[in-house]
Amino acid sequence: MLHRLGRLSVFALAALAAASFASGSHARTPATRNVLLIVVDDLNTDLGAYGHPVVQSPNIDRLARRGVRFDRAHCQYPLCNPSRVSFLSGRRPESTGVYVLNTPARTALPEAVLLPQFFRNQGYFTAGAGKVFHNRATNDAASWDAYQDGPTQDAEERAALEARYGGGDGRPSGRPLSSDGASTRDGLNARTILAHLRSPRTQESPWFLALGLHKPHLPWTAPARFFALYPDAALQRAAEPPLRGVPAIALQTELSGFAAPESQLEALRGYYACISFIDSLLGELMDELDRQDLWSSTVVALISDHGFHLGDHGGLWAKLSAFGASTRVPFILAGGNLPAGQVVTQSVELVDLYPTLAEACGFAVPEGLEGRSLIATLSSSPPPSSPPAASLVYHYDVEARRDVMARTIIGPFWRYTEWDEGRAGREFYWHADDPGEFHNRADDRTYAEPQAEAAAFLRTLPVPKPGPANRPRALLPQR
Repeated sequence: MLHRLGRLSVFALAALAAASFASGSHARTPATRNVLLIVVDDLNTDLGAYGHPVVQSPNIDRLARRGVRFDRAHCQYPLCNPSRVSFLSGRRPESTGVYVLNTPARTALPEAVLLPQFFRNQGYFTAGAGKVFHNRATNDAASWDAYQDGPTQDAEERAALEARYGGGDGRPSGRPLSSDGASTRDGLNARTILAHLRSPRTQESPWFLALGLHKPHLPWTAPARFFALYPDAALQRAAEPPLRGVPAIALQTELSGFAAPESQLEALRGYYACISFIDSLLGELMDELDRQDLWSSTVVALISDHGFHLGDHGGLWAKLSAFGASTRVPFILAGGNLPAGQVVTQSVELVDLYPTLAEACGFAVPEGLEGRSLIATLSSSPPPSSPPAASLVYHYDVEARRDVMARTIIGPFWRYTEWDEGRAGREFYWHADDPGEFHNRADDRTYAEPQAEAAAFLRTLPVPKPGPANRPRALLPQR
């Protein structure tokens, strides 16, 4: 039947994934490999490599051509810190209990071996720069031999940050910089990682380097030349379909309650300019890998922590929704003799990053991780079937003054979401004719079978740990 999840039910897929994970690792790589991890903040899939007709991202596109692009990758919580705690620990938010911005991974999981720490324990030199963990306060000292994320030295970027975080109204906006961007946070942090690549320390031992790029997180500051890449005519978008049957609780993001941008075109220009800016920084790192001929000995991973709404669904901006615009992320693996130019269309998760990097570098997958290594997916033809992806988010019911949890399952053809276990609403979107998720078909009996299977798969996931939930600050009662 069309609605079936391939030839296997979700139960069989879950069993297959569990068996694969329980077996440890697949074929070992013959030699130790380095890791370069690029974590981008608030980056959705508006990229050339993902088919976007406007965004200029030549270096991300170059990385995708020489590696594997996962077309349907999803975060496990569409907010910075909960997502990062999840993929850096290899555990789902249900297990970490982290749903807010200020809980360090080490506080939530005191005995866990986090991703950089795992490689450090194997004798790797580990160094990070920028937003890898959520911020300096949530950084994990046990993970690094060296780490820095200092303040910007660009006066215009500093002014934009102070305006946004000093009581600003939260409205998305862009601000071109008169500088070349070298003294911005991202420019400085990219230069730090370049220095590590060129240092004697990385010639003496295998290394794990991680660059956390702040952009395209708000405020949208980038050198003016990147804003100039996007004239008004290029940013015009077709009218979106009307929303049909979408529950009100679903139409919330981190910026709900704030005013919309004064100009959607200006907002798009700012967001896309930031993408092109950080893409140029990635290009400098790739050029250094070329210069040192490091591609065969280095696995490069590029991910985002979550997606980002850009005025869709009647005016949603930012993250913290259960829609694909918020949970879907870019995920690219390249180098280390991984296949070049491959596209994986199965659903995968950010929680798969940790076990995948471990196996790609020749190590057995550590016990206790809740993701699965994707190496078998890359080396098998045809690739093995995969389970659906899962994500979780809290929204705030203003009238009831309570937090409402959504748990969402993303299969090969659909998305299924339950709010408060279905008591506050359910959503089902059929992607074949509604890829943007505007028409909720949860009450359409035509789709009863895939909904039942998705609901059953949801019950196989860990029971969520209790913990405080993030709430959009503009929706909270004023004191």
